[in-house]
Amino acid sequence: MSTSNTTKPTPLFIPFEWVAESDQADTGRYTMLSNIRDLAAGVGLALQMVERAELQKDLGDVPVIDDSAVMRFTRMSVAAMNVIEGYIDEHFDDMSERGAEQRRAAKLREQL
Repeated sequence: MSTSNTTKPTPLFIPFEWVAESDQADTGRYTMLSNIRDLAAGVGLALQMVERAELQKDLGDVPVIDDSAVMRFTRMSVAAMNVIEGYIDEHFDDMSERGAEQRRAAKLREQL
C-alpha cells in the first residue's frame, strides 16, 4: 500500500506587500506608491544592466546582454517612466481636488 504526499509544494514566488496591511489606511495612495516603487526598481535594474553591458563592451569583454536587449531594456525603462509620470499626475490632480474641497468646506463653515 503506497501513501501519497498530499501537501502542495510552496511556490517560489509569493505575492507580497511593501507595507503591512494594518498600515494601509488610504488604499488609493498606497496602491499608487506601491506601483511606482515596483516600476522604479525595475527601471533601476534594467538601466544597471544596460550600463554594465556598455562598460563590458568598452572593455572588450562579452556583455551581460546583447545590443537588442539593451534597446528593449531602454524602451521598457522609458515606458515605465511614462507610467510613473501618469501615476504622479493623477496623484497631483487628486491632491488639487481635495484641496479645493477643503477650501469650499472651510468657506461654508465661515458663512455659518
